[in-house]
Amino acid sequence: MTIENLNSLSNDLRKIEQEFKQKIEPYRSELWNYCYKLTRSPWDTEDLVQETLLRSLSVLAKIFQPLNTRAYLFKIATNLWIDQLRKQKHINLSLDDVVVNEKETSKEFLVMENLDFLVRNLTPNQYVTLILSDVLQFKGSEVAEIMSTSEGAVYTNLSRARNKMREYHNSNKQKRDVPSIRELPINPTIDLLLKGFRDKNPKLIASLLDENVITDITHSGLEMGKNETEKNSLKDWTEIVQKQHIIVSQYIELWGRDVIVEFERKFDNKLYLNNIHSFELVEGKVSYWKFYCFSWDLMNMAAKELNVNLNAQYFYQIF
Repeated sequence: MTIENLNSLSNDLRKIEQEFKQKIEPYRSELWNYCYKLTRSPWDTEDLVQETLLRSLSVLAKIFQPLNTRAYLFKIATNLWIDQLRKQKHINLSLDDVVVNEKETSKEFLVMENLDFLVRNLTPNQYVTLILSDVLQFKGSEVAEIMSTSEGAVYTNLSRARNKMREYHNSNKQKRDVPSIRELPINPTIDLLLKGFRDKNPKLIASLLDENVITDITHSGLEMGKNETEKNSLKDWTEIVQKQHIIVSQYIELWGRDVIVEFERKFDNKLYLNNIHSFELVEGKVSYWKFYCFSWDLMNMAAKELNVNLNAQYFYQIF
């Protein structure tokens, strides 16, 4: 198949994807919160949500029966997460590494308090059953549908998981608090990127991009090559920030990941979160650039963590 034919097909697929995202929109935040309960890392949550949406869209062509949209999305996410757990002997999911400050309800407090132990000592099915039942308050029949099992198996897994959780909780193991935000040392490339954002200077930012850079716009698109990035996402970014007041950029570790956070300081002198950027550098050039402005749930959580408001909220849409 020629490139031109593939381009024609991609145009058709974009229309289908847009319709798909519109149909699942009522469940998107609920799906994100579920994935977060599984991973306990906003970054891993975003990856799992993206993979779930991609997989659920691609599998649709092979399904001919009526679907419960909510249960279907949760089923895909559950299967993907269980597959990840089974592939890894040691899960990098420790609360010692990723701590997000949030208020837990009384119903989920016991599970969340002991999550580090549970993810390492329960079977994947027991862990997911506990999250769905005790944290998200799904009924046994709903859990059975999501996990493609019987209600009897759900209650068996739930009973075993609760018993292990109680045993561990009674041991009163203490956890250490780890800050979720930390300032980072700045290398020359990062220093110039920060300056490019602050000065609203797309040419400076472009000068730091590798010719074969991959630009990953979460939930929106993928650009391959410096030219594509300059004429698309970087151009869009420039049009937005030129209308804004003062741009403030900082290089920090947020939830265990090194990122540049971009704010607008408005006339009220308050900071408003514009975007979060993640970069991979090779020999002083950006080889991979990922930004998260289209992930409403992650951006909203980040704004709370950074104690600022979200900016240009109309921009945070996935379709």
